[in-house]
Amino acid sequence: MKFDSLKTRSAVAHLIRLAACLLLLAHCAVLRSGKILGRSMRPAPEPEAVASEAVRAEGDGLVVESASLAPDVTGYAGPVPVIVRIEDGRVASVVPVLPNDETPVFFGRLEEAGLWHSWDGLAPEVAATSHVDAVTSATFSSRAAIANARAAFAAAAAAGGDSVSAAPANVSLRSAAALAVLLAAAFVPLFAKSRRWRTVQLWLDFAVLGIWSGTYLSTARLLGWAGAGLPRAPVDLAVALLLLGTALLWPLFGRPAHYCMHVCPYGAAQELASRLPVRKRRVSPSLARVLTALRVALWAALMLSLGLGLGARWLDWELFGAFAWRAAPPLVMAFAVLFVALSAFVPRPYCRFVCPTGTLFKLVEGRRSGRRPEK
Repeated sequence: MKFDSLKTRSAVAHLIRLAACLLLLAHCAVLRSGKILGRSMRPAPEPEAVASEAVRAEGDGLVVESASLAPDVTGYAGPVPVIVRIEDGRVASVVPVLPNDETPVFFGRLEEAGLWHSWDGLAPEVAATSHVDAVTSATFSSRAAIANARAAFAAAAAAGGDSVSAAPANVSLRSAAALAVLLAAAFVPLFAKSRRWRTVQLWLDFAVLGIWSGTYLSTARLLGWAGAGLPRAPVDLAVALLLLGTALLWPLFGRPAHYCMHVCPYGAAQELASRLPVRKRRVSPSLARVLTALRVALWAALMLSLGLGLGARWLDWELFGAFAWRAAPPLVMAFAVLFVALSAFVPRPYCRFVCPTGTLFKLVEGRRSGRRPEK
């Protein structure tokens, strides 16, 4: 009876911490985007006629032309309008309207830098407020292109999907593969303890969830979902629910850190690196406690900056952004590689001693130690 009572108290405490976490995310989402689950918390401005003219239905999606949405935005030599295509409630492509007055070589640099792919797969509401760095050596052109793209995303978000056909959306191979890998990561470890299978799962997490599809949880993504709501496409919704379930609900059923250990693609990259045959370095308990305290203090400072509306730029610097390698800042790429290399000597150092998103999950679980949970 004592055991059952202890489990009940633990579950209630977990749910209380989870509720507090959700309230914190909701508060930060309102400050950042002015929305909760897609509902605006600010007075809505009167829609302009030009916005409705710029958005048109095409097939099962939307096409938005930014020329009339950002007429005063110019690049080095003139306007830099773009065409945005929205499919299944996500950004499918962003392409420049040609011809225009910009120097062609500038657009070549934007293409080489992967600027046009910076928003692929994002919901319009998220894309409209996401930070994308200007391209070095094409600063004027890239800033104008980014401003036009954001205007188009905002118009698509304002349209609310009303022009989209209610017919079932086609499931992309990328989304289907991500869902399959997530299902395996969520449920197979509950029953299988094979090291061979775990190796396969780690590679699938890294290659499919990380490199190919960008399917992972980050603080920016959590805030995006808190503000704009979960994806509406069935497969994308299933993916989101599995990610959230493994991170926030699986611990209720005796699976602490399930997301971090079995799903997270950056965690998988670190564990694969830790299997390299090099001499390992042990972190002493006292040093682990200090590093853990610093991790929690860092998380508290970062969340305080969000909660007080002081700044959200740090969201762009979580190392998960390295999977979007075309648009990731060089320093993010450098630190991502550095922590993976360090993992060959110290198991999962970013997960254990830095990761703000992982810290949030640990606090929800009531787990403060830097010690790795059982696999």
